[in-house]
Amino acid sequence: MSSRYWRPDGIAGLDLLRSEDSTHRYARHSHEGYALGVVERGAHGFAARGRAWIAIPGRVILVNPDEAHDGGPAARAGAYSYRMLYVDGAVLREALAEAAGRRVAMPFFPEPVVSDSALSERLFELHRSLERSEARLEREALLIAALVALARRHGGAPPAADQTRRWSREVALARDYLEENFAADCSLADLAALAGVGRFRLLRAFRRSLGLPPHLYQTQLRLRHAKRLMLSGEPPAMAAVAAGFADQSHMIRKFKSAYGVTPGEYLGRHAKSRAPQ
Repeated sequence: MSSRYWRPDGIAGLDLLRSEDSTHRYARHSHEGYALGVVERGAHGFAARGRAWIAIPGRVILVNPDEAHDGGPAARAGAYSYRMLYVDGAVLREALAEAAGRRVAMPFFPEPVVSDSALSERLFELHRSLERSEARLEREALLIAALVALARRHGGAPPAADQTRRWSREVALARDYLEENFAADCSLADLAALAGVGRFRLLRAFRRSLGLPPHLYQTQLRLRHAKRLMLSGEPPAMAAVAAGFADQSHMIRKFKSAYGVTPGEYLGRHAKSRAPQ
């Protein structure tokens, strides 16, 4: 099994992952931006929105920002090969605004897996171009064309709030606190008191609204902050402490579980992509 996770040089707001013959099973997590993927061989299984989904070659994986999900080979003892693009919302919105000639809302993808062989091949072509470090003009053209086609064919407006968000005020208070104090060692009792509800009610409402319990949501915030620090040049050990992890080993375990590679592997590939040609 081999995996590479990197940020292509010259294109902001985009991370890439390529994994071959993977048996890794991702812990439940979420991303700040969109997670878009295609399977080369085998089958990818994951749980999202209370359902199990399977993606095979010819299908496209579409995970919205902050949408909780896990993932791994669909077969219990299987392996699969796949490619992922992690796209900041601002990148997708800018591409759509340029195509429409006006400001547009962030698209929402109602189906986590769609059958679209033509779009799957287009995303393959884009990913391969970004991996080969082709001319910037080609990469940007392929990226914008693929994102616009993706949104036009499968995007839509976010769904209206439903009964699962009836405790949104309590959840918002707890979420806002975690986002501002992700490195703090707070307890569930602390969050519940801040929200003005009991611990069980907050735990249930938080999980139903965001797909993750508060402690896993806090871990995602810490990982995102640590990744930003490391990309800016902060040593991993210092980034781990600044993000609220007990130590570097703790961060490495959580990073590997969520992203499929270690911080060192991610940073090493990032440095290579920026090396002079």
